[in-house]
Amino acid sequence: MPAGEMWTAAQDKLLREELAKGTHIKTLAPRLGKSAKAIYLYCYRHYIPMKTQCKNPIMRKILEVKFGDIELFHPNRAFFDRTGISQKRWAELAFGYSQPSEEEVKHVVKAINYDVNDALKFFDALQLPLFE
Repeated sequence: MPAGEMWTAAQDKLLREELAKGTHIKTLAPRLGKSAKAIYLYCYRHYIPMKTQCKNPIMRKILEVKFGDIELFHPNRAFFDRTGISQKRWAELAFGYSQPSEEEVKHVVKAINYDVNDALKFFDALQLPLFE
């Protein structure tokens, strides 16, 4: 991070825990010693959801299977052009705030060169535990 101080692992952990509980960013800022804007940008850069996600966020699962960690995927203008998905819509999908259409899934899978092994891992990741 060029401006400000680096985030510690403890700050990252606290941020994720508090956001999962529904704590607002402005409430977290003094506790973390960061500005609300710094927290927002950190969440955006690291794909940390700042509001309620879908029960089973498909696009996040697709990216996790392909890249292992969603933070490793950085879409560029060519990706958005190939998929026909706007940056705003992509943010909703990647953060898991809304589900993709069938067409959006097809375009993204093609754009990131998803293969049969990735697809099998994806379906494996969708399996729900039987006794939950």
